[in-house]
Amino acid sequence: MANKKISQLDPIGTIDVVQDSIPIVDYSESVTKRTNLANIGQRVLEASTTTNLAEGTNLYFTNTRVYTKAKAAFKAGSNTSITFDDALQTITIASQGNVQSVNTKTGAVVLTTTDITEGTNEYHTSARVRAVILTGLSLVTNAVISATDSVLIAFGKLQAQITANLSTLTSHTSNTSNPHATTKAQVGLGNADNTSDANKPVSTATQTALNAKQDTLVSGTNIKTINGNSVLGSGDIVTSVQLSYRHDFNVYDYLGKAASGSSEGASVWTITRLTIASDGTATIGTATNVTWTGRYSHIYT
Repeated sequence: MANKKISQLDPIGTIDVVQDSIPIVDYSESVTKRTNLANIGQRVLEASTTTNLAEGTNLYFTNTRVYTKAKAAFKAGSNTSITFDDALQTITIASQGNVQSVNTKTGAVVLTTTDITEGTNEYHTSARVRAVILTGLSLVTNAVISATDSVLIAFGKLQAQITANLSTLTSHTSNTSNPHATTKAQVGLGNADNTSDANKPVSTATQTALNAKQDTLVSGTNIKTINGNSVLGSGDIVTSVQLSYRHDFNVYDYLGKAASGSSEGASVWTITRLTIASDGTATIGTATNVTWTGRYSHIYT
């Protein structure tokens, strides 16, 4: 069958065709089906792709068309660079340079809280935190601080604990009645006793030394007398005057004594005479109640 052109749609939904119409390739189907308009359009679309369709004002999609349209639409700003890779059909957008101006600052701008104007909500500073007044602080709750407590409540609990513990510590340190019931064994005094000073014994060595001492000193027995005066007792020891005189060469020797304070002429002297004879014989004689000047003529017996 030759190609025919569509000429007319009859009342029953069939068409007549004339020369140079769309190709009808399925000759086995009935004439009614081959000439039905809906069936003709379905058969044409089933056998075609967008490649076989002519475009109208609405263009179909391709990657190249999207890339080209986006490429034309992008515009770089003063601080933005845009790079196109036509081979890979990619677009790269990057910042270029620094911020030009922020709050009168230029270049690589770094902002701090100083650059921000405060409203009713003030920003944090250490000085402001330290200067906060603890209005409403309560010191009546002596309890452990918990994670849900506010700073004000936590301070109140802490101060209440410190106050209570200080009171307990002061009471404890002023208690001198051994509040811990410490024993002498606990402090290393297990071998110490409570013997009074009056009842403390002396060591064996001390007692041995004491036993070797003289118990009582007796004048003339274990201590000498001086001119008949005992050195025991209190007060001064008064001794008599003693003189020694040699009357003649190797013949007479004299030894005399008198009471203290006596004059030379007083007849209170006791004189002992040693007489050595020419043959070497020695005799001792004594005279009492003589004067010192009369000793030469006095008889010694």
